[in-house]
Order: sequence, then structure tokens, then C-alpha cells
Amino acid sequence: MLCLIQLSPDFVICSPLGEPYEYIKYDCPRIMYTGEFLSADFNAIDYFIGYDNIEFGDRSFRFPLFLWSDNGQFAPSEPLSEDEARKELQRKEYFCNYIFGHDTAIGKREEILKKLSAYKRVECAGKQFNNMPNGERYTIRTKFELMKKCKFSITAESVCYPGFTSEKLVDGFRSKTIPIYYGDPTVNKDFNLNAFVDCYQYPTIDDAVERIIEIDKNDELYIHMLCEYRYKVADYENIMFKKLEDYLYHIFDQDVEEAYRRPRFYRSGWHETYLKEYNKYMLSVPHRILKKFGI
Repeated sequence: MLCLIQLSPDFVICSPLGEPYEYIKYDCPRIMYTGEFLSADFNAIDYFIGYDNIEFGDRSFRFPLFLWSDNGQFAPSEPLSEDEARKELQRKEYFCNYIFGHDTAIGKREEILKKLSAYKRVECAGKQFNNMPNGERYTIRTKFELMKKCKFSITAESVCYPGFTSEKLVDGFRSKTIPIYYGDPTVNKDFNLNAFVDCYQYPTIDDAVERIIEIDKNDELYIHMLCEYRYKVADYENIMFKKLEDYLYHIFDQDVEEAYRRPRFYRSGWHETYLKEYNKYMLSVPHRILKKFGI
């Protein structure tokens, strides 16, 4: 949470992560941002910037996590030239990678891995299904070293939810591989389906795997895909960052009292009271002691 004047800020920029409902302590317009799989509680916040593609007056703005990359640094997206793509293909040492640390809620990522592994070895370099020499692991920060050496990268999400596209797909593009994706069923609204394999678009995972094998065996097709622009709209990032800038100016250019959007009285006030009590409990010494011992 960002609070420059902690005692009496005019606005609070907050996150659902960290200490739960810490932002409830500040009675001012609240602007929440998250790239995680969490939706807004509009009874507790005034404005929400996240992945949900919803319209709620001026209270919600969609700015998914994939627009940020590498700890908040801008992620360039210029496509490769044909010569660059051919050189990139020559550099590839491995077929595909799978770098994840946990199971998914839907099992599709695991199914993709299993069926691709029946065709060729997949470099599993995370905590989950690790098959690297001496159990070597790559993290979210170091994985690009391996991904760049692979023709394909499995970049599937843990969940399947409209609008929720995390950094995984763009990480595949950044590594100059062909991403193998499953997750946001509306990903085609933002991204060019000719630049990656969206398994959601196929009747079955088997059909998607057949397409991946076809691309793997056809160098010209692979090179053509590497040359595709990742987004459907040219200059997409600049457009979205300008819209975000305009949205924030719209919020901060208002007088503080005019900037409130959340309901603040009667039952909505009770709701805030409950959240404040929950925050106090989560920060309490007894709770922390119980948590330490797994109780």
C-alpha cells in the first residue's frame, strides 16, 4: 500500500496483498491495483485497476499484469524480422520448457505437459515435475535463460477466467519462443492468435498438441509465427499506458470529496467495521502465534 502522508492522506493506492484490509484504516478515496487473481470489493474501495473486463461507471479500469514485466519495467514487443527469426531458430537447443512451482486448479497445464512429453522431452525446470540434472531449478527471475534456448514454452495459467491473463504469456514472447497457452478464454481480444498456440481454441488438448507438433516439424511455419506481432492492435502498450495515465489524472484531478465512489453509510459502514475488526485480528499477537505453530 502507498500512503505518502500516513496520518491523513488525500488518497490511498493499495493492494489486496500484504496485511489484509490494511487500507481500511484510511478514510479517503481508495484506489486498488492487483495483477493477481482477485476481484474488487467495491463496498470497500472506490476505484479498481486490474484484469476484470467490467464496466462500473468510472470505478474500474482494465490494465492486466501482462502489460508489466520484469518487476514493473516496460516490456517491448516489436516482432522479429525474418532474418532475426531464422537466427533465433538456429540458437534453439531444446524443444520446450515447463517452469512452474505448483499444481493448477483446472489441470490443463499438467495435461499439456503430459501429452507433449509423449512426443519429446520437455525441460521441467521449476519445482513441479522437475527433471533437470541434479534437480536444478529456475525461478521467475532466472527462467528466461532457459526459455530462450527452447522452441516452445508452456505458459498456461493456473485458472481459466475471462480477462485474467498474467505475465506468463508475455514472458514466452519476451524469450523469443512460441508460447503454448491455456487460460483466459478471451485472450484473443488482446493477442494475435497467429503468434502463439492457444489450447483453449482447440476442441481438445490432443488437437492442440497435434498443432504444436506440426509447427515443430515445419521450420518455415515456426519462423512465420516468430515474426508475428504479439498483439492484435499495433502500439497496444502505448495506447494502454496512455489510457491508464488519463484514468489516474481523472481520479486525482477531482476534489477529494468528489472522488469518493464507494457507499459510506449504513450497511456499507457496517461492512467496513467488519473488515477493520478482521484486520485487527490478523495483526494480533495471539493470531500470529497460532499461525506460527500451524494452528
